[in-house]
Amino acid sequence: MASFKKFKIGGFVFIMLTSIVLSAQETNTAVWPKDIKSGAYVITLYAPQDESYVDHKLVSNIAFAIKKEGNEPVFGMLWTTSILDVDRASRQASLASVKIDEVRLPNEISESQKKDFENLINAEIPKWNIEFPLDELLNNLKEVSVTTSELNNKPPKIIFSNEAAVLILIDGEPKLKEVEKGYELVENTGAFIIKNNSSNTFHLKGGNFWYTSKMASGPWSAIEKVPSEVKKIAKKAETKDDTTDDDYTGKAPKIIVAYEPTELIVFNGEAKFSPLQDTNLLFVENTESNVFMNISNQTYYLLLSGRWFTTKNLKENWSYIASEKLPEDFKNIKSDSKKADILSSVAGTEEAKEALYDAQIPQTAAVKRDTKATDVSYNGSPEFQNIEGLKLQYAVNTQSDVFKDQNTYYLCDNAVWFKAATPNGPWQVADDRPAEIEKIPAENPKYNTKYVYIYETSPTVVYIGYTPGYYGSYVYGPTVVYGTGFYYNPWYRGFYYHHHYSYGFSMRYNPWYGWSFGFGFGSPYGWYGHSYWGSGYHHWGPPYYRPPYYGGNYRPRPSHPIYNGRGGINDYTRPSTRPSTRPSTQPATRPSTRPVTKPTTRPSTRPSYTPNVRPSTRPSTPSYRPAPRPSFRPTARPAAPSRARY
Repeated sequence: MASFKKFKIGGFVFIMLTSIVLSAQETNTAVWPKDIKSGAYVITLYAPQDESYVDHKLVSNIAFAIKKEGNEPVFGMLWTTSILDVDRASRQASLASVKIDEVRLPNEISESQKKDFENLINAEIPKWNIEFPLDELLNNLKEVSVTTSELNNKPPKIIFSNEAAVLILIDGEPKLKEVEKGYELVENTGAFIIKNNSSNTFHLKGGNFWYTSKMASGPWSAIEKVPSEVKKIAKKAETKDDTTDDDYTGKAPKIIVAYEPTELIVFNGEAKFSPLQDTNLLFVENTESNVFMNISNQTYYLLLSGRWFTTKNLKENWSYIASEKLPEDFKNIKSDSKKADILSSVAGTEEAKEALYDAQIPQTAAVKRDTKATDVSYNGSPEFQNIEGLKLQYAVNTQSDVFKDQNTYYLCDNAVWFKAATPNGPWQVADDRPAEIEKIPAENPKYNTKYVYIYETSPTVVYIGYTPGYYGSYVYGPTVVYGTGFYYNPWYRGFYYHHHYSYGFSMRYNPWYGWSFGFGFGSPYGWYGHSYWGSGYHHWGPPYYRPPYYGGNYRPRPSHPIYNGRGGINDYTRPSTRPSTRPSTQPATRPSTRPVTKPTTRPSTRPSYTPNVRPSTRPSTPSYRPAPRPSFRPTARPAAPSRARY
């Protein structure tokens, strides 16, 4: 066997984005080996061995061969550390920057040949544009560093209904605000609930249905005739993205109003239990929720927002149970089972491990330094409070994420960090983020901003990314959950500031599409369209916003309740339940020819953060492979309601 000599090669090399892009819809593997021609030489790259993704850096080793025309090939190996360029919508990744740590060639090669090979590799690396499926990368990694969270697992209020029903969340006692003479809107809900003061009557619009009640809390009754003035106000409250294409023609669902963190479980009649093959588990088949009975201990289990709750009595006394303490039978659920989706929330399964690894991969972009931030609006003069246990402060009288770190102000706007000398700007793209941002506790409403990172900088762009934590998808122990579980008081000096919440939409994790919200069994699809959740009169704006492109492929929606790690936001749990039509509001995805926004010079800085927990080394690639993902992707997403944030 030939002996090898090591070469240390420093410097960063940035990948140009102008060559062929592999389509994930055409193939789920990159083309290996890959030949790169350079004059009389051909460099053949073999499939990389991706060893780890630690501290947001990919470590790989690559076997290669260099052949000169008429000569036998010379084989070698190189080791690299890379920053990933990730498009989570298409589930594709490439190498945004590569540092060559080491090159090995046989000792039999002459010094002059070694020098030629070294120069050739350095000259050709900038031309690489190797794009590969993100899921293939996740399956091959042996180690991933994980940022864990300390969350609140207190169960929400759980309500059961045996008929079609819709949950309306009001954030505490109803707060009324006059919008027209004689008419007041309930301000602290995303639902369109208006009061006619002259008749002391409330009206509520949901999809194509109207309801009336003497109190905001109900009981609500469906009606056919609606006062013309109420209809006019509802029309004004619609946004440009509102849709009224709900084709549901069934009975108007029952309205259930809650003032606290609540989940609604809807059965189509009395609960009907079915067995899960090769387990001691039964599941309720006539509901979209995940409700189980373990016949061994006669105990119920319920999955909400990635968290498990258990009780002996289906209708009361629910308590949290860690996923690793579930009965072993949950691990025995087959991957082709009707309830296979819940395996992502069962500790020790391949699906849970994949979800955990996926939660560490960022959406990335190169942000131009002249990018403008959204205007920051304060209710009065800017006011700041210390974050619990930290010197870092945050603004409490604005909807924007503004921080004060000593004498510098930072703004996290659409997953991009900006900084300024004053709380009002002018804002410039930041080279760093606040020193204590990594220490923000989950009890603080700005917790999600810690998952927005700065990777590298250059004179022209800042290379940034955010992980699913920015949208509320957090690693808790060996699984991924949605939301912190904490309640954030939305009121400050009489103004309402909506915050992230954990419960109220039947949030579910699907191994194909990530997080989505569910419906009550038989509930109309259009209840989740903007035609119902009109927000024109709410001073704090619609339930989500549409930030501009930063570098052409970056479109976060942090205030939206639903983060879909598999490509956008969807309204279904399994492809079999996919609605036949969708609103035409799909966010634009990365263009087929990506703009060249990567820096062309060596970055001047590196971030100083480090994730706080690294798991033990991942075992070798398992024999298990998840079922192939369907060739389709959601073509659009439904607009979601701006309910009270929990």
